[in-house]
Amino acid sequence: MKCKDIISFLEQEAPLWLQENYDNSGLQWGDPESTVQKILVCLDFNRDALKEAIEKQVQLVISHHPILFRPMKSINTGFGKGAMLADCIKNNICVYSSHTNFDIADNGLNEYLAKTLELQSIKGLKTHYRDELYKLVVFVPEESLEKVQKAVFDAGAGIIGNYADCSFYAEGNGTFRPMEGTNPYIGQTGVFETVQEFRLETLVPGYRLKEVVKSMLEAHPYEEVAYDIYRVEQPGREYSLGRAGMLKEKLNADEFVSWVKKKLYVSNIRTVGKTENLEIQKVAVFCGSFDGDVKAIKDSNADALVTGDLKYHTAQELEEAGIFTVDAGHYHTEKLFIKAISDMLKNRFKDVIIIEHYGQDVFSFR
Repeated sequence: MKCKDIISFLEQEAPLWLQENYDNSGLQWGDPESTVQKILVCLDFNRDALKEAIEKQVQLVISHHPILFRPMKSINTGFGKGAMLADCIKNNICVYSSHTNFDIADNGLNEYLAKTLELQSIKGLKTHYRDELYKLVVFVPEESLEKVQKAVFDAGAGIIGNYADCSFYAEGNGTFRPMEGTNPYIGQTGVFETVQEFRLETLVPGYRLKEVVKSMLEAHPYEEVAYDIYRVEQPGREYSLGRAGMLKEKLNADEFVSWVKKKLYVSNIRTVGKTENLEIQKVAVFCGSFDGDVKAIKDSNADALVTGDLKYHTAQELEEAGIFTVDAGHYHTEKLFIKAISDMLKNRFKDVIIIEHYGQDVFSFR
């Protein structure tokens, strides 16, 4: 298994273009062509994670938080990140990070957090991005229809909601005259030809358009392929920051706090808001640092919010808005990344050994 194959899989699940503009997800360092037999998954790639990676002869580390979050102006191989980079090079360890793109992805960290709390009817909290859609139309001889169809589907075309491999095709007649210097798949140079062809059309999200067209051209038998691309006005798939869902039954404040502690395996949390006569059923989640968008929580009609790294003045706004808030900490709302990624990798790559490194919260309580 090559490092690039695993990266390709991760980026199908959580495309890099979903990340926030301040982020630096992706390959942090290493050779994408290197062979991978063992992977270490962690929240933070720090000295402890590196020590375990070296001891267990890991070839790839996948972290949630990018170690190269801010640009490095110099590399001191005797200290800090520079020393870690030098040790990784010596031990042939690649490092890849999937951060805010994985928070936002359909089956990403916020979704996983909502499911961990056993929320039902989970929906996006607020729109972060919506796909631009294009319609690809290509004319194909009958014997190549299935091949071209499969090629565009495999490259990411044909998704409508929860349906895959969606297309339409109809039979018709195509005409052409091969000119001097051509090498026609059908017909002879200088002779006007009429052939039976199929018009194949399918929807393509904008971020996959280049790959889909490339795959279509490679699968098509014609020397010159006739195809059209149209911008579609209807909205594409929506990607959301945060999630909101329903508890099976209403809980009071104490019951809800106990529930969050139990499901996230955390002993200490902070809360904001009044608890008297409070009934909680609709819950919003926002893993890691809450972005401060109190209006989005209010608009979702959530009774409570579970998040981490809550700022003082944001907490005041949430209290004023009547939203009971649990700050379970950055670490405890995002350590779920390790299990989420490990399960994905184990289901996809049966011959690769996955090592889970949980580390610990940077904060301690006394």
